[in-house]
Amino acid sequence: MSWDLPSPMRPLVEGNELFVGEWTCPGARQARTLEQAHYVELDLLRAGMHVRTLGRQRSVVDPTTAALQVPGDEYWMASTGEQPQRSTLLLLRGALAEELGPHVRAQVLQVSAEVARLHFKLLRDTDPLAREEVALALVHRFVRDAVPERTRAASVTPAWRQLTEELQHQVATRFAERLTLEALASKVHASPFHASRVFHAVTGETLHRHLTRVRLRAALFELEEASGRLTDVALGVGFSSHSHFTSAFRQEFGCTPSALARGRG
Repeated sequence: MSWDLPSPMRPLVEGNELFVGEWTCPGARQARTLEQAHYVELDLLRAGMHVRTLGRQRSVVDPTTAALQVPGDEYWMASTGEQPQRSTLLLLRGALAEELGPHVRAQVLQVSAEVARLHFKLLRDTDPLAREEVALALVHRFVRDAVPERTRAASVTPAWRQLTEELQHQVATRFAERLTLEALASKVHASPFHASRVFHAVTGETLHRHLTRVRLRAALFELEEASGRLTDVALGVGFSSHSHFTSAFRQEFGCTPSALARGRG
């Protein structure tokens, strides 16, 4: 199912229930434009600013704030200067949007330091699974900021443990593939948002981190017979490049794979 995008965008994540894209607007003062939200929208400006008006509520949106809209919202956007705007827009629909709960409403909130760091990480990550998971973490953090009184689960249920085990099984048997969060969640009959949240709650780490550790351990035990073929090892266990593999390996084990293979680690 395609996405009805409000403007041309460079896609970063494009799944069935989650879309993340970058949009730009030239630096020219323009008349107000009327927009309508078709999905749950989270708009995070990186440069520039505009005024957003919904009913009688008028808010300034700039890099220190984020705008949350829900389906059916009609709002006005007006540029306030000649500075170009650059933004990251997250769109949610289906079960993923429903999981955010009925308390989510249109509003403009301050961007916390944690949300800002997640936004930065989202733009830097190139791994599809990492991008999806960071995007969902960003949404979850923002919604928590928006409705701080919302009830949250305080314990791990047997169902959550079972789901986590199923996800671990998927990672253990498919780690060499180019995995995405949506693909993993689909295999265990859960939404990406739910799978990511439950896995972190039970294990204390993200799915992407778990996947990386599984890949590293698979690579570790292949070094003995690698005979200088480290690129083959890296690609064989699912890393996108030799440099990515080396960086992750050093972070995990404190030395490069070549040093360890030579007995210097």
